[in-house]
Amino acid sequence: MWWIVGVLFFTIAGVMGTLWGGLPGLLGTAVFGLLAVTVGLVGRAAYVRVPEMETAVVQTNGGRFVRFLPPGSHWIRPFLEQVTATLATDSTTVQGRTSGLQTIGGLSLTIAWRLSYTLNVFQVPAARQPKVARLLARNPTNTVRNHLGNVLQHIVGEYTIEQLTLPGAHKQLEIQAREAIDQRLRPLGFEVSRVMIGAIEMPPHVKSALEAVHERQMQAENEAKALSLLQQVVSQFSDADMQRLIELERIRNMGQHGVILPYPTLFEADRVNGHAYARMVQ
Repeated sequence: MWWIVGVLFFTIAGVMGTLWGGLPGLLGTAVFGLLAVTVGLVGRAAYVRVPEMETAVVQTNGGRFVRFLPPGSHWIRPFLEQVTATLATDSTTVQGRTSGLQTIGGLSLTIAWRLSYTLNVFQVPAARQPKVARLLARNPTNTVRNHLGNVLQHIVGEYTIEQLTLPGAHKQLEIQAREAIDQRLRPLGFEVSRVMIGAIEMPPHVKSALEAVHERQMQAENEAKALSLLQQVVSQFSDADMQRLIELERIRNMGQHGVILPYPTLFEADRVNGHAYARMVQ
């Protein structure tokens, strides 16, 4: 933009020099040339354009924070203020692993995570904006990592290792971590959109012990289901069915002690001459 203004002034200077001629022409050319250079320098120093999805940081020449500038074209005080940095405001994802997290009982864990955020420094109160500008100009990623590490340490410290392996534990950790980290980072201009908890790594011996406990629990649950099904079936038996089962169990026990007996399918009781006998019906 400002080079166009300079060219225009030089063109005018050339025209004036042609019209005046001689010394007046030379002076006119020099004056308009000087004006062109001055306008160009002032324009470049006073007019800035901030791209979309960015925020500019304006400081004085002495390094004192002045203000943030949103996307668009802006005027600043030439030679007194300058844009010293720009901050990306589009969605950013940070990932990492935080180790040394202590559970109830003192077991140490490592948790992998991913966090997505956007920057909105205009929600920061004016009194805090200078500090936020310095913080974000250094490394926003480190700020996220440090705060999320503190959040996870606090949250994990409220769980036992067994609770962290239950179904739905990851989801619960994500909800708690997102709420806590958003409260910490929002005053710094961060808007956290998502926190994802990945693998929870634990010492090998702890993992083996938990797997053994889980296997025993599964076996106990299967046995309980089988017993419940058996009870449902037996509850539908009649008294006669129960008598047959008792008799079959008695015969089975006798067979285990070396007594060989047939397994009758049905016994009929008759009386002959006043005596009761059992007859096996084939």
